[in-house]
Amino acid sequence: MGELKPYRLKSDAPLTGGARFIRGFTRIGAVVAVLIVLAGIATTIFVSIDRYNSDVRKHEDALCVAHLARGGWSFKKKYDYSSDLDYSVGGCSGWSLSYQSLNDVIAMADAPAPMFLSSEASSILGWGLVITGGLAVTAYLAFWCIGWVFAGFTRDA
Repeated sequence: MGELKPYRLKSDAPLTGGARFIRGFTRIGAVVAVLIVLAGIATTIFVSIDRYNSDVRKHEDALCVAHLARGGWSFKKKYDYSSDLDYSVGGCSGWSLSYQSLNDVIAMADAPAPMFLSSEASSILGWGLVITGGLAVTAYLAFWCIGWVFAGFTRDA
């Protein structure tokens, strides 16, 4: 029983200076990549949800304006010098519909309500995740390359 050997023998070869540089910068690159992924995912989710909510509010505003227009409401000009109509009347919040004609607003109201997968928000989410992944990989590889270059200046004896 006294002749049992440990499962793994300790390696007697220490890391060289160059290997230490590469390992250190690779670890720094991994930490930076994780931080980029966390920030990128949070930002992408926030922006895509905000875009979806904006599309929903715009559709609700269009429904309100279309209801007024079909009821015979006559909209006044927003400014004396422009042809834009003021849709912020009758309880409607028309700021999201500025600079659109009444026909466009009614067409928007007749369209189905936006869903996340059919709106631009899903595209924003997809591209945001792709860009986040690309930036994380680029950061990791950049730090690995910096470590590799610095390792070239060390003297391995």
